[in-house]
Amino acid sequence: MSERIVNTIEDLYQMLDAAIQLEHATIPPYLTALYSIYPETNIEAAATIRAVLVEEMLHMTLSANVLNALGRHPNLLSDGFVPAFPTYLPDGERDFQVSISCFSADTLETFLKIERPGMLQQNTQSGGPKGCVTRADHSKFNLDAIKPLKSSTYSFYSIGDFYDAIIEGIKFLEAQANECGETIFIGDPKFQVSNKYYYSGGGSVVEVTDKASAIRALELVIEQGEGLSKEIFDSEGEISHYYRFEQLKFGRYYQLGDEPGKPTGPKFDVDYDKVYPIKSNPKLADLPDNSALLKAAQDFNQNYRKFLVTINAAFSGQQNLLLGAVCGMFKLKEYASQLIRNPIPTNPQLHAGPTFEIEEGRVGSTSRSQTVTQGNHERKEAVQ
Repeated sequence: MSERIVNTIEDLYQMLDAAIQLEHATIPPYLTALYSIYPETNIEAAATIRAVLVEEMLHMTLSANVLNALGRHPNLLSDGFVPAFPTYLPDGERDFQVSISCFSADTLETFLKIERPGMLQQNTQSGGPKGCVTRADHSKFNLDAIKPLKSSTYSFYSIGDFYDAIIEGIKFLEAQANECGETIFIGDPKFQVSNKYYYSGGGSVVEVTDKASAIRALELVIEQGEGLSKEIFDSEGEISHYYRFEQLKFGRYYQLGDEPGKPTGPKFDVDYDKVYPIKSNPKLADLPDNSALLKAAQDFNQNYRKFLVTINAAFSGQQNLLLGAVCGMFKLKEYASQLIRNPIPTNPQLHAGPTFEIEEGRVGSTSRSQTVTQGNHERKEAVQ
């Protein structure tokens, strides 16, 4: 029998913290690639990235709903929540790093790796945790979210595999609690984000109150990212992120009946020359002191922090703020454009770009998920 990654409620908290950080970690690279595209060009590419971005916000919301349902609040303001790019993803994939860069063939390949389908269990390794890959270099492939297992030999091959481990842990822990007449879902429902507060273009929010709704929420994340059954289209005719990005790679749409890697639908143009040549993984230190570009980069970072503050508040009981936050994510373009459309004075072949260097320790706690509220304690005591 395979080992489980999640064996205690603290393990589950830690994995869901990593899930929320993971979903956020895709936003800066996707946003930057979108911003880098010349106006009125690469229409299909821009539309694809924009649609995926909205769904990444949904995935972050769904993971937050699950964590809140367990009686813990997410904390997007903790030190290290925003990664320094280039970065490995928080779910432990260590065969590639994610960078902030302009839209390009290389960037698209990275996006495909981010959203790739999981490998079949027989192609990973036998006897280990479901969905995990055994790594030879233990130090390189250590995954913080698997610390409870006290093993640095495992990492996940895909985001879907990572969420499968969370689902397995939820089933195990809820079964244990039920044997004692209890439940792990002790969170106050007032912290749940509903469809009322979310932009409907990204899919439906699942309010989490029990095991069934938690699994439904996390399976939606898997389905939209890589596809639940590794099929191109789901039961509603929607296409997953992975195959959306493959369409850009091939310059051709998938249609019903197509095989993976062999789209036969209408062709469209993808022009990697119609982008601003942003310096990969830009830093504030790249820009001259007291320059307009440095001020623009600082303004972007300040407004991105405000974006995170708003989402954090929405996940902590002020759900009405979330709809504006999703729209605000795209309004950041006006700050980013001041960078992306201008060359770096000391390196004029490359343009400036948003750095996402959010000052740590200035807002929020240093811990990831926050402790339950008094109301949640009262509910837990009632269940017990």
